[in-house]
Amino acid sequence: MSAAVPHSSTTLARPRPARPVGPRLAPAPRATPVKLGTRYLGFLSACAVIIGLAFKSELLAPNQVWAATAGLVAFTTAGLMFLHARNRTPVWFSLDYYACPALAVIAASSFSMLASDWRLHAAAMGAMGVTIYMSSYVDLCRGIGRVRPLHRFLRDSSIFLALLALFFLVLQSELPNAIKFIWIFTVSLLSGYRSFRLVTQREGRALFSAFVTAQMVTALAFGMVTYLNQGSAYVAVVLAFAWYANQGFILHALDDSLTRRVFFEYGLFAVICVYLVALALLTR
Repeated sequence: MSAAVPHSSTTLARPRPARPVGPRLAPAPRATPVKLGTRYLGFLSACAVIIGLAFKSELLAPNQVWAATAGLVAFTTAGLMFLHARNRTPVWFSLDYYACPALAVIAASSFSMLASDWRLHAAAMGAMGVTIYMSSYVDLCRGIGRVRPLHRFLRDSSIFLALLALFFLVLQSELPNAIKFIWIFTVSLLSGYRSFRLVTQREGRALFSAFVTAQMVTALAFGMVTYLNQGSAYVAVVLAFAWYANQGFILHALDDSLTRRVFFEYGLFAVICVYLVALALLTR
């Protein structure tokens, strides 16, 4: 009599695929999705231009233009704050996002008060809109992680144009010299803070660097206005070149990128500035 042998089945585990040997690659960084982009920025710039064109209307007296300018600065700043807050831009409440547009609005409004031709007024407001768009476009791309080499040129050109225009308008005005120097110091400080915040996240370091640059530009303005007999346009160009050269050296020193090419570029502006000052001394 034979006993039945129970049938036993063994289930073999499926072999797992071998893992690749080597360092694990980190996932590629993803850009932050944009909720409000260039269309909103273009709309905001166009609205600022349209509002600014009304400053030449007969409904506004010359002394009311300054109140309208303050309102336009508030409108532009509020629109840009909404843009950066909606896109969750890092440190969206920082002053450097709104310094250049505010300076552009003040420069365009001041120029419109001096210009008698409406075409010059329209050109000033158009330049204001372009400056607001370029400056804020760079900030928008920087906040969402889409930085391009052209952005540095757009940033520098926008702040330089606003700075040069304000220097000329302040020197051209009939304000007392003390008030002119205060304006020059404030404009240089805000512009320098805007530039230095792009390379350092420390508020103290950016403010100190901007203060050093503004102090140098104001001292140069004091010397040229007090002792040299030159026109407002001449002095404004010298001050703008001096600001650009000084902030360029400090900016690249903070960023640890002060190469020979960069030194030659900003050194050329410094040499031109020294030449213009020497020429003014010889022809006074």
